[in-house]
Amino acid sequence: MENLKDLLEKGEFVEVERVITDIKQKINELRRNKRFNEAEKIEKQLKDLIDEAFKNIKEKSEQFLELSPEERLKMAFILAVKTTVVENMKTTQIRKILSMSNRISREIKIGKLRDISSETAKMRYILAYTASRHKTKKSDPVTPILEVSDKILPKLTTENYEIFHEFLQAIVAYHKFLGGGD
Repeated sequence: MENLKDLLEKGEFVEVERVITDIKQKINELRRNKRFNEAEKIEKQLKDLIDEAFKNIKEKSEQFLELSPEERLKMAFILAVKTTVVENMKTTQIRKILSMSNRISREIKIGKLRDISSETAKMRYILAYTASRHKTKKSDPVTPILEVSDKILPKLTTENYEIFHEFLQAIVAYHKFLGGGD
């Protein structure tokens, strides 16, 4: 697990995906062999490691706009790992947010939207509603995105919105890369 932690910190996304896949295969193998306690222990270690990485990026989200593109990409990847591996998010659960972001981005580019404050406020409450709709006893797939986005969205302007839009696209791309489904 320490190897996985180092890979996450370094931003070695392809290697992280391989290690996670190997860990999931090991967990499934242990379950097939009725070694449930061992499987649960490994699964808990994986979840704890991902939760710790998520906690770190959540703290950084306050300075989102000041972060380097590489740091923002790392944030998107860790958020995708959290929502995909731990929370089992489906793409359809955030499709409305991504569609809304696409529309905002398009309208900014064509000069139709000069002030995005009402649009980002709307995105915040739609994210909150989506998170509440998809929360279950076993998973909470959208809340991590809400927790990070809620710190970023109020700071956005037409000049810097594209950075956030690309961040959302990266989350969805990495979600797919990690095996997340529709």
